[in-house]
Amino acid sequence: MWLSGLHIPESYLTALVQTTCRSKGWALDKSTLYTMVTTLRDPADVKRKLEHGCFVEGVFLEGAKWNAEKNFLDHQDPKELVIEMPLI
Repeated sequence: MWLSGLHIPESYLTALVQTTCRSKGWALDKSTLYTMVTTLRDPADVKRKLEHGCFVEGVFLEGAKWNAEKNFLDHQDPKELVIEMPLI
């Protein structure tokens, strides 16, 4: 999903939680959304669809970078203003 291309991305994420709750029989008011950053950079590298949830592309960082070796946010490199995140 190209999340940054949506006009109101929050509504898509809410629908994602609602759909998962309905299929699993969970209470909506006790559910939340979790994210995990992958090591994939290209959506074509995704081999199979997720059972619940989605892969998100098009997320950018300003003022920081994603350290793929240690899996955390790090200081940005000089003269790099905008960094694209891996698939989330």
